[in-house]
Amino acid sequence: MNNNKRKRLNLEEKLNIIKTKETENLSVRVLAERFCISKSQVNNILQDACNLKKYYAENGNEDMRRKFSKTSDGALVDKVTFEWFCRARSYNLPVSGPLLQEKAREVANEVGLENFKASNGWLQKFRERHNISFKNICGEGNSVDTSVVEKWLEKLKTLISDYEPKNIFNCDETGLFFRALPDKTLCLKNEICRGGKIAKDRLTVLLCVNMIGEFETPLIIGKSLKPRCFKSVNVSTLGVNWKANRKAWMNRDLMTDWLMCFNRKMEMENRKIILFLDNASSHPDTLNLKNIKLIFLPPNTTSICQPLDQGIIKNFKVHYRQRLLRHILSRVDQNVENKSINVLDAIFWIKSALKNIKPETVKNCFKKSGFFSFDTAEYVMENDNVANLDLFSELVPSTIEIEDYVSIDNNILTEDNTLIISDIINCNLDNFSEKENEQLEEQEEEDEDDSIYNPTFEEVWKTINNLKTYFKNKEDEIALSMVANLQIHFEEQKKFTQKKITDFFNFT
Repeated sequence: MNNNKRKRLNLEEKLNIIKTKETENLSVRVLAERFCISKSQVNNILQDACNLKKYYAENGNEDMRRKFSKTSDGALVDKVTFEWFCRARSYNLPVSGPLLQEKAREVANEVGLENFKASNGWLQKFRERHNISFKNICGEGNSVDTSVVEKWLEKLKTLISDYEPKNIFNCDETGLFFRALPDKTLCLKNEICRGGKIAKDRLTVLLCVNMIGEFETPLIIGKSLKPRCFKSVNVSTLGVNWKANRKAWMNRDLMTDWLMCFNRKMEMENRKIILFLDNASSHPDTLNLKNIKLIFLPPNTTSICQPLDQGIIKNFKVHYRQRLLRHILSRVDQNVENKSINVLDAIFWIKSALKNIKPETVKNCFKKSGFFSFDTAEYVMENDNVANLDLFSELVPSTIEIEDYVSIDNNILTEDNTLIISDIINCNLDNFSEKENEQLEEQEEEDEDDSIYNPTFEEVWKTINNLKTYFKNKEDEIALSMVANLQIHFEEQKKFTQKKITDFFNFT
């Protein structure tokens, strides 16, 4: 049994072991005894022989005395956590000590490092290693480099000069707490307020729009491919692209698939377009597409240079949360028990919210980003952003709280920031097998009532006729037309069962 302890060797010593193996063809055990090291260490050196020789060829005798050691799991956690920290700060997100420690524990769990504590001592050493200090956040520190923006705007004119407005697109992801309700309420003086935590069940929504306000079919990423609410529903007919992974995050595979599908659509329409997007790590930068020219915005300038960030996403969330609150209010008015909002509800509200964004709003956002002259863009944008906020007044006490509610999920990350782990240890953390998906299949709908009422044809038919009468009395021609079409569709889908001959006789 070899009792030699593991020790660090310099480059010269490692090359000597490799040379001895090649010239004398000794076994691992003999080499370990001769150089007084363990057999596992000899194995590691021999396996890494090519890299060591390459390093020596590139650096000569300068680093012969340099000692090398295999990157430990702790070093890997340190590297990945620091990469995540840098990326989070590039988004201007505040990162506290406890948040950094939690992220380190998450990374350690991903790489299989047990008993990693991420203690306060670890945090202090981590800060010292990477020269990190805690500071108060202020507006000036996060200002965008105006010289970079000016150069970009000059370049932008050339980039879009050969394209019609309908062929100039911008796409970006946004996180959505699709169940979130306001966390403040008006109440009686002696009333105890109980509401629980803000619902942070999330979706990631990829929006893509051109300069004239035409939206592409949104890509929505959830945590399960087949949540319970999708039972008996053909997702492909819902008018969205539904995808899923364990954290409802965008990743490079999903983005690549979406771009390929978008390119095929443009090819079928015989259109050449230009697509502007930010330089997130989930966006592939080496993809060559026949009908789409990909242009990446300069780093840290999206708050000024990206049209979707100028008010389109905010407008989308205003409309979405109006629909959510209307849903809650309608249940309160009818004394109906408030059940958990599910993903299917969210999909319909997302589609409705996009449909209600005015083309003028989109055009103004492109103007504000430098795609047109400014003109009156800023004035119009202010009105677009706060349009119809009075619809929140029944549940949200003040304008300040309305703004907080609308922007509650603005700063959540939309991409898998542990992707760098995949690059280091060659594993994909986002893809999961069908078996794993079955385990996650109902994860998003765990709060939904299991009992699903199945109304009869007669009950539904009566409800449709009541709707026709209601909208007729309201003189709402648009709604009346919609219900009439619904009735036609419903009656065409009715499957009449063949009666038995005994049904025509009364034996009583």
